[in-house]
Amino acid sequence: MLALAKFLTPERVVLLSATTKAEALEELMDVIVACNGGVDKESLAGEIARREEMMSTGIGNKLAIPHVRMEGIERATMAVGVSQAGIGDYESLDKQPVHIVIMIAAAKGEHETYIRLLAQVAEALKDADLREEIIQATDPATVHRILTGPQDE
Repeated sequence: MLALAKFLTPERVVLLSATTKAEALEELMDVIVACNGGVDKESLAGEIARREEMMSTGIGNKLAIPHVRMEGIERATMAVGVSQAGIGDYESLDKQPVHIVIMIAAAKGEHETYIRLLAQVAEALKDADLREEIIQATDPATVHRILTGPQDE
C-alpha cells in the first residue's frame, strides 16, 4: 500500500476558486508546476487535455481524478482541489457537480506507482463520509490531514 503522504504535501492542497472545469484544472496544474521544478505547464496542459478528450475524469460521487504520465516529471505527485460549491460543467459520469479534484502526474516510467496511486485514491474516496468531510473542510491543512492521516512529527 502506498502512503498518500509520500505524494501529497500540504502545499499541494487548495480550496478552489474555480467555477468551471477548465479553471479547476488550471489551478491544479499551477500547483503541480510550482511544486515540481522540471514540469512545463504547456506540456502538462496538453497531456491533461488529451486525457480529458478520451473520457472525462469526473468519475462520479463528487470526484474527478485527472491523471497523466509524461516526460518532465521526476516522480509521481498529486495536487488536490476542493470546491464546496461544486463544478457543474465537469462532465462527470453521474452528471453531478464535482467537488473534489485530485490531479496525478507521474513520469513515463512510473507505470506501477501511477496505477497504484490511482487505485488508492479511488479506493479511499469511495467512502461518502470521507468525501463529505473533505468538502466541508475550511482549510487545506485539514484536507491534507483527512487524506494522509495523522503524521508522525
